[in-house]
Amino acid sequence: MSIGPDLTCAKVRHCRCKAMASGPESVDRRYICRVFLIGVAAVNGAAEWKGYAVFDEQRGPESQAQAAYLTLERKIIMLEIEPGAVFSESAIIEFAGVGRTPAREAVQRLSLEGLVEIRPRAGVRITEIRADDFLNVLEVRKSLEPRLALLSTRFATPSQRRRVSECQETMSAAALSGDVPSFLEADKAFDAAMGAACPNPYLAATLRPLQSHSRRFWYRFFADTELQVSTDMHDRVMAAFIGADAELAARAMTALIEGMLERAIALRTA
Repeated sequence: MSIGPDLTCAKVRHCRCKAMASGPESVDRRYICRVFLIGVAAVNGAAEWKGYAVFDEQRGPESQAQAAYLTLERKIIMLEIEPGAVFSESAIIEFAGVGRTPAREAVQRLSLEGLVEIRPRAGVRITEIRADDFLNVLEVRKSLEPRLALLSTRFATPSQRRRVSECQETMSAAALSGDVPSFLEADKAFDAAMGAACPNPYLAATLRPLQSHSRRFWYRFFADTELQVSTDMHDRVMAAFIGADAELAARAMTALIEGMLERAIALRTA
């Protein structure tokens, strides 16, 4: 069974630096070099890249591949597809609800983001959830995401601020009702709005997969106990974004990531 080209191609495999050469690969090691290759597209055609990354806003209606990607990503993040499971191409097509070609394109994108592993002639494997990976992801986010918050808040358009205001309302309502799926949808939409507002496409492209992994980790370990706490921390970032206070947004984002880091460390040592 073949599910399209193996995205861990020779160029990607060999671009890993020596510091990453030993030991089992964690989530950030798997995709970080791939993000660089994708980022070339952002420079050569930034408008096209941003349009695709933020739900095809510049391309009109969602393509089948984009719809398949969103469906599969949601199922993976919300653990409807079990971590570590291996599926055939036909099973992936059934999960996605589309044809073979768009399903393959969606799987390729998920592979780039480290949520699945493509195994030629063997199938598609959903990556495992490990506490150490959560810590690795958050360490990178702590270094980069406050900068994203600052730049996005500084350069956001009025329509982008209105979009984040809608996310803020949705997230607050979700916390009150205990609606975890709606919380995650609002979180993803918030991340997308910030990425669209960021003038540095490399920064947004690097953080996008990390944000997806963080949602899956959060859903696995904290959804039952941390919904209101997470909402409150996100609310501070969104309020600063809406109010165009870039410095405050960066500080609030730092506090958000540091709070998640504390939980990740506690989880690893438990």
